[in-house]
Amino acid sequence: MHALEVTLRIGWTSCLFSIVIIGCGWIGSQTLSHVDQDLRTIYAEYTMAAADLGHVNGELIRYRTTVLRAIEAETKADFVRIAASLPNVHSRIDKAIQRFVDATNDASPGKNMDARELEELKNVQQRLTAYIDSSHYTIELLKNRWEAKSANEASRLRKAAEEHAAKDAGRKLIGVTLELDRLLEVVAEIAGEVRKEADVSLRIATMEFMVTSVLLAALVLILPVRRSG
Repeated sequence: MHALEVTLRIGWTSCLFSIVIIGCGWIGSQTLSHVDQDLRTIYAEYTMAAADLGHVNGELIRYRTTVLRAIEAETKADFVRIAASLPNVHSRIDKAIQRFVDATNDASPGKNMDARELEELKNVQQRLTAYIDSSHYTIELLKNRWEAKSANEASRLRKAAEEHAAKDAGRKLIGVTLELDRLLEVVAEIAGEVRKEADVSLRIATMEFMVTSVLLAALVLILPVRRSG
């Protein structure tokens, strides 16, 4: 009878150890999987989002250069050809912004942009609209230049377009780039927070494993003493 009790006790102890070990292993795997996902988010989606903001800057420079080329056009045909390419560049800017929105949505746990990102993105879009409108006015001045009835009127309109592009549109372009820099800072800040959360989760998992290991070691030492007693 005593031997049966000892056997049952050993069996229950083995089951307890097995349950504890399986539970700890499951918790650890879930935590490490979460950490891995967070790190993938940082190095993939947020990196992609930052790259898309870089593309926006690149397309803005291309748009600005195209407007300046339109001012320098020596014939009406050249002006028309150069100005006709502006909508395509504008479309690429919009697509780059949309790619940024999609990337940040994929990076966010709730598949929605952070409120800080939304606010800065709204500022970027407002500044971008102001810059594009200003550039459109420059192009309208140039269209009038090529329709002018006299050389003096054409020269006056070209000079007005140059001044407008340099002062008004140039100032608004700087505003767009500054807002893009702020948005990039927000993206970097959020990525840092995700990384910090991942580090915290990893520390918690490590502590859980350490505590569990100590408890298991204690049980291994204590139970044989009780059985021998």
